[in-house]
Amino acid sequence: MREVIKKNWEYTLFEKKDKMILSVLCSSVALFSVNIELNDSEKEGFEKFGESYINDLAKKVRRVPSVFQTRHGDMSSFV
Repeated sequence: MREVIKKNWEYTLFEKKDKMILSVLCSSVALFSVNIELNDSEKEGFEKFGESYINDLAKKVRRVPSVFQTRHGDMSSFV
């Protein structure tokens, strides 16, 4: 798995073959990560707008992580 973008204490975007996985550091009472595979629409957004698109997506995940919970997976599940 290759790191495409890494923002310490915020998020890391990984690429593995045709998959792109965004791991966002979130917090409430404790720190936890939400790991999602980018869907086709999100991949297109990244291709079109680059890092700024991923910044915005990470903010959405961090703001309301429960919205992305159905897409969350352990990093080993994306390998």
